[in-house]
Amino acid sequence: MQVTAFKASALHPASWWLLGLGLATVASLGSTIVAELVVIAAAVCVMLLARENAPWSKSIRFYLGLAAFVVGVRVLFRIIFNSTDPQALAAFALPKLNLGDIHLLGVVSWQTLEAATLDGLRLAAIIVSIGMANTLANPKRLLKSTPGALYEVATAMTVAINLAPQLIESLQRVRKARGLRGRSKGISALNSIVIPALEDTLEQSLGLAASMDARGFGRRGNLTRVQAGASRALSLGGILLITFGAYFLLATDLQGLAIGLFAAGTISLAVTIRIASRRNLRTRYRRQKPGWRDLALAIATVAAVALAVIL
Repeated sequence: MQVTAFKASALHPASWWLLGLGLATVASLGSTIVAELVVIAAAVCVMLLARENAPWSKSIRFYLGLAAFVVGVRVLFRIIFNSTDPQALAAFALPKLNLGDIHLLGVVSWQTLEAATLDGLRLAAIIVSIGMANTLANPKRLLKSTPGALYEVATAMTVAINLAPQLIESLQRVRKARGLRGRSKGISALNSIVIPALEDTLEQSLGLAASMDARGFGRRGNLTRVQAGASRALSLGGILLITFGAYFLLATDLQGLAIGLFAAGTISLAVTIRIASRRNLRTRYRRQKPGWRDLALAIATVAAVALAVIL
């Protein structure tokens, strides 16, 4: 049973992506196995509590399976290409293979297994965090909130992000249909499952393209010569300011100047997007605006990232 306050639609789709990216940042900064497991558990709990009955909400098993596969491959890789310290406490021993300068297998220490598990869990936590955002964020509502200047880019990203959930839904539908017909479920059934699933996904993509064409996607407005020149100048200036800010941040001790350049560059790019958005004409229906829950989630995400950076 789902609680209304925890439904994914109660929050802005961008808030879920902010939370997912924040958890991924915390996972990348984690230095212990417990911290990575906490991030994974938090992402899974949020997915189970807030998911809705939608095509993009049915891919939890896929992301968890991918995360488990990554951890297993990472641990197996470290066992095969073993470089254990002779003084470390051994966990188990395997036959050692010497291929010239390359040494395979041998004695595997607990330290090696712990390091491999930590590396695998770190990547797994990032995968699950991004999967949480992809599972809970409604791509159509997210596209409505995109500035007009970035609409084409956002559309391409939305279609790409939504491809995996659509493919998973198609696979589940094809497998269910085969099961009702009493067909086999072994390896021999792979061709008869993959081809109909890909065909179904392609039909959905063509339907999306036809829908976009019927709604006049790609219409352009008119910018004056002054507005177009100002947009180009501000965009170039914003990129240069951010570039110089990155240089001063990494190569010098002028942290204040670097932050100032970053802020100026960000403002310049924001003004550029605002001006360029007038060139794109599109109709928005029931655009979702951020509320107090989105603000609270954003503050909690920023606080978690700051705490991970400090610790």
